[in-house]
Parts: sequence; C-alpha cells; structure tokens
Amino acid sequence: MFFLTLGLLIVCFFILFSLIPMQRLFLLSKESGRNAAKYIIKQFPQYFDKTFADPNVLCLMPETLTPQIEEVSEEALKERIHLRMVKDSVNMFDQLIQAGTPVSLETTNSLLDLYLLLSSLKFILFIDSRENNNAERIFKIMPERNAHSYCTMIRGMVKVKLSFSVGTTFFSFTKDLGILFKVFLNHMAQQEVQPNLLTFNALLKTLRRCGGVGRSMSLLVIKEMEALDIGKRTRMCCDLKDIKLAYRLNKAMEKGDNWKFLDMDRLNVYWSKFFSLLCMMEQIEIVLKWYKEMSPSLFYPTPKNILDLLQALDAANHLEAIPSVWEDMKQLGFSRRHDLLEELLALMSREQHPDELVFAKCAEDIKAVHEQTGREAPLEWTGSALCHVALLFSRAGRTQDAWNMMEHFQKINRIPTDQVMDEFLNCAKKSSCPDEAVKLVKLAASLGLPSTERLKSRTEKEFELSEKQKKALENIKSDSDSSDSDSDSDSDSDHD
Repeated sequence: MFFLTLGLLIVCFFILFSLIPMQRLFLLSKESGRNAAKYIIKQFPQYFDKTFADPNVLCLMPETLTPQIEEVSEEALKERIHLRMVKDSVNMFDQLIQAGTPVSLETTNSLLDLYLLLSSLKFILFIDSRENNNAERIFKIMPERNAHSYCTMIRGMVKVKLSFSVGTTFFSFTKDLGILFKVFLNHMAQQEVQPNLLTFNALLKTLRRCGGVGRSMSLLVIKEMEALDIGKRTRMCCDLKDIKLAYRLNKAMEKGDNWKFLDMDRLNVYWSKFFSLLCMMEQIEIVLKWYKEMSPSLFYPTPKNILDLLQALDAANHLEAIPSVWEDMKQLGFSRRHDLLEELLALMSREQHPDELVFAKCAEDIKAVHEQTGREAPLEWTGSALCHVALLFSRAGRTQDAWNMMEHFQKINRIPTDQVMDEFLNCAKKSSCPDEAVKLVKLAASLGLPSTERLKSRTEKEFELSEKQKKALENIKSDSDSSDSDSDSDSDSDHD
C-alpha cells in the first residue's frame, strides 16, 4: 500500500511539473504575439489608418500617427481627441480657453469622455488622481453643461474613484460617498438634467461595495429609476420576445470578430438565451437546425435549454426526436437531473407512439441511472417516474421489465395509476402471460387498490387460466371484500 501511494504521488508530481513549463510557454507565446503586433502597427502605420471600432481601441492604433492640423483651433482639438492623444488634447483645450476661443459643448463632452472613460485606468490613477485635476477643472470652466456632462463625470468617478464635487465643497470618494452622490443628483435635479441608464448603472455598481450605506441608498436609486420609468423599460427589454430583433443582434454579433468582445462565459450565456428564444418563437425545424449547429461547438447547453427544447418538441408534436435529445443529455451529464427526466418520461409515455421500442430503450437507460452501482449513489425513484417507465415497457411488449417496475411500487410504498395497471394487463395479454396477470391482481389487492375487482374480472375473461391459476384468483380478496366480511361477522356477533 505504501509503495502504491508513493507511486501515485510521483505520477502526480510528474504531471504537475510537466504542465508548468507548458503553461509558461503558452504565456510567453501570448506575450510575444502581443509584442509582434505592436511592432507591426508601429512600423507600418499607413496600413492602420482606418478604424472600425467606436470608441477606438487604443492598442490597435499606431503610436507614430501624428495630427495634421498644427494651429490652435477647435478642429485641431477634435483631431487630437479622435486620435486619443489625452495630454495633447488637454493642452490644446487650455490654449483655446486662454486665447478666449469658445469651445462647443459637444467637443468639451468628447474631451471629458476621452479623459475619464476612454483613457486607460493606469493613466488617470497614477498621473492625474489629485484634487482639482484636469477633469474637475474642465468641468468647472464649462460655460454650460448637459446631461451627458454630468453622466460622464459620475461614470468617471465610479471608474477611477476620483474625488469630485460640484461647487466649493470637496468630499472624499471613499468617506462620504453617499452624501457626494446625493448632492450631485440634487444638483442635476435643480438644473433639470435627467440622468440616464448608464448613470444609474454606475451608481448601483459603486453602491454595491459600500455596505449598509450602499444598500440604503440603492433603494432610493431604484425608486428614482422607477419614477423616471427606466426600470420598467429595462424589464421590458429583458423580457422582449422579438425574434426578428434577436436575429439582427445575432447577425451583428457574428460580423467579423465582434464575438471576441465577449468572454467564454458571457458568450455561452448569450447563446443560451438566444436558443431559448428560438425554442419559444420559431418552428421546430429551424430550432433543430440551430441546435445541431450550435451544440456543443458554439455553446454548452444548460438544463433549461434542454427543457425548452423538449417543450418545443412537445408543442410541435415532433416527439420522434426525443431519443437523440436523450443521447445528448447523457453526453452533457444531465442524465441525473430529476426535472429533465420527469419531463422526458412524461412526453414519451403520455400517448402511444409508433416509436415504442425506441422509447423503451430510453426508459431502460433511465432505469439503469436509478439502479446503477458504483461511486455515484443511485437516484431515488418517484411515483411518477415509475409509472412512466412501467408504461413504456408495457407498450413495448417487455413484460418482464414492466413487472420489475411494478414490484418497485410496493418496495418504495407508491401507488400505481389505473392506466399503468391496465397497460400492464394488456401487455401480459399480448404476450400470453397469465401468470403475470395473476401477479398483477395480487399486487393490486396487497396495495388495496379499488381497481382490484375489475382487474380480477378482466383476467378471468381475457386469459386462458389453468385450475391452479383460477384457484389463486379466487383466493385473492380486495380490501373492500375483506372489510365487507369483517362487517358481516361483526353484525352476526352483535345479533348473537
């Protein structure tokens, strides 16, 4: 035992230390690729003069790209803002203000966007995170401000935790955050500037990290959103069932390399929601086409996706595709999900289908999941699952498997439905198994089912019974018969 443990430890260490160099090699290759891309952009800027992203991606812009307008003017300022030259843009703005040249509100807002939202976090934190910084100074000297100006400042504060105040009072972002936002929003209300969704989102994102103060203020923020009808519109967008809009969004997402802006988790969530909408709104042929193309190459289906697919198959009466869905469920690791198993069995056993043999194979797999031995504990049988599996075996003519299911009812103290009893009796009749029919009547009597007499009568009429089987049937008494006999004996004793 000692040598076996020692051998396992040696193998684990070998695997661990063999993976570390591979991981390091991967990281080095990744960084080398980044450096090579930067070198190409820097050496050949003429091939990168067109930008398709909005805002421009800073790392994809050549460093040697110089502005063409040299004189001090608003057009020169716009050019530097477009090239994302933060220091030069601020210097040009200061020169225009010192020369008395008015700068339009749109250009000033663009400068604030560049400085607070589009610039790198490192630049703002380590170069200009002091009081009376450029952002605050530009905001103070603006002759007029609109909603965009206020929203940019709030979002910038949230991004870099700058200290900022409108007026002479200056609050620390970390100490008096609640008072700061309250004053700022009140100031916006006084000037009749309406905050937008991005402003509220930035507020809630910051208040989430502020403990009790954040929780109390977040309720006020949500009430303010409802007063401005923003919350209702947001919920409406989240619950929008517009398949045409979904296709347009998907077309935009698949254009070029747009999908790379989503990480793997968000991309999987996107495809999951898109597929659920397809199951709800599209025809089943289109749903199955998307399902074959998407799973599992584009996204890893969730249990809800499988449930939506089963409901779509049910609505379109396309149940012949259920066996292939079950195979996918086994590959995806969903074969032990009670909700999916119940839905799958209910669809297969609800009505009689021409694919009874195939459905019985699925039922056999589900039975194996409930009775498997090994590391994983077997699933517990439910009454509905037992009924569905027994029905599927009976309709497929698998009498012995169906009887094994019938015996489980007594073991786990569950009651089979009349449909299950009748289907099993039909199966025993087709396979000419009178012994199984007699066993069924005995089981019904032991469970005290009211259908015992009816099953007993059917067995006597529809089966060719031997004398031994007839005698066994005669000895079977239902609860009603035994209760009647008990009442008769009690009445006789009272009469005596």
